[in-house]
Amino acid sequence: MTDTSSPQALRDRLVDHIVKERIAGLYDPRVEAAMRAVPRHEFVPQASLELAYANQAVTIKDNPDPDALPLSCASQPDVVFFMLAQLDIQPGNNILEAGAGTGYNAALMQHLTGPTGKVTTLDVHEDVVAHARQRLTAAGFNDVRVLARDAALGAAEFAPYDRIIATVGVWDLPATWWEQLPVGGRLVLPLRWRGLTRSVAFVREADRLRSESLATCGFLPMIGQDVEREGYVDEHRLVKLYWDADQPIQPTTCAAASPAPERTSHGRTCPSRRTNRSTGSGCA
Repeated sequence: MTDTSSPQALRDRLVDHIVKERIAGLYDPRVEAAMRAVPRHEFVPQASLELAYANQAVTIKDNPDPDALPLSCASQPDVVFFMLAQLDIQPGNNILEAGAGTGYNAALMQHLTGPTGKVTTLDVHEDVVAHARQRLTAAGFNDVRVLARDAALGAAEFAPYDRIIATVGVWDLPATWWEQLPVGGRLVLPLRWRGLTRSVAFVREADRLRSESLATCGFLPMIGQDVEREGYVDEHRLVKLYWDADQPIQPTTCAAASPAPERTSHGRTCPSRRTNRSTGSGCA
């Protein structure tokens, strides 16, 4: 008799749902196999098995400011799936990840690139790096390189990279990533503009990046970007508006056009859904 509450059964049910939905038509059978094999619950030990295998983000580092977004989380699994499908990892690839999060995404990438490949993941928060390193080791992914540094700097000492992925919202491409990605390399990043975030897959050409696919998502912003603005529309501070710095917007003027929000009993989650950033989600 099959135990439907076991980690493997819950994992299979989650992946079955993701594969059936196929966001933006993005699918890779190797990513499906990796997500069935890598135990997500081991990267979010504070969560219940049901939450670990629900299709939602899990916060691992709260923000001291109760009105602000969390500082780090495990991304929503369907977002993880389609971004890895966009990345098109091949055995032996050298991979750079900006945003270590829980370490789960790095584990999936190490599974995909195999013993001849290498994954380097970066995060600016020392405690997040420590968590990711500890969870990766506990899950048997000792080969993943986890470094504490500003991800915008990349890791030139281990470049060039066949694949680069960002699991934080990026307003513009850091020059270092361009320099560390050779011609033919692939780059997947959540690009933020005009209040929305879209995961875009690029292929590096000699003098340009050529986009191949995109899907709407939501991610915590990369620290240090000062090109976006945010503000609450309503007096109850339940509806937040995001816009670019060059847009002359006053959020309070939008209040009259907005329906009165209803308070809910739902807990806050990390942004990583595939709608807009006020409801959406991702870190690794």
